[in-house]
Amino acid sequence: MKFSTASLSIAVLFATSALTRPVKRQLTEEQVAALAPPLGFQSGVNPTGTGDCDGAVNGADGKPIKIPCACPPSQDVYIQQLTDNANAGEAIHNPTVKLSFPLGSSKEDQLARLNAASDTLQNLNGPGQGCPIVSTTFQAQNQAISNGQPLPASAAPAAPAATSAAAPHNILY
Repeated sequence: MKFSTASLSIAVLFATSALTRPVKRQLTEEQVAALAPPLGFQSGVNPTGTGDCDGAVNGADGKPIKIPCACPPSQDVYIQQLTDNANAGEAIHNPTVKLSFPLGSSKEDQLARLNAASDTLQNLNGPGQGCPIVSTTFQAQNQAISNGQPLPASAAPAAPAATSAAAPHNILY
């Protein structure tokens, strides 16, 4: 009888401890897409022919900072990677980088999502092997959110690059 009473007590203890553990929510790509900071820029702008293109941010000289032409990634890749990272609670290609993706609308929630997006972008292909932040408008978005201002117009997705009938330059044949 003592054995069954002890067994019952242990069973109740395990059952109640299991009930008090929080359930980890799994975000869908649709939820993440609705709240993800926009990249605000597209890849392949003004290629030089050597693998680099113009970034979304100008340097001290007033000219766009050069970035890899593959940056930023497509919206689909960005959202899929951000969803995977948000659900893992870390950058899956660099697990030492922990992140969160809160669903609220507070300044802190928006900044946490922007941080998660930045970490995702910078670790797309491995630790530190991704796209630089200057391939997006994340810095301008961070500044606007921090100051309680609306997002700058540059945070909206960029229009496709215009094509020109003029002869191309800087192209290797």
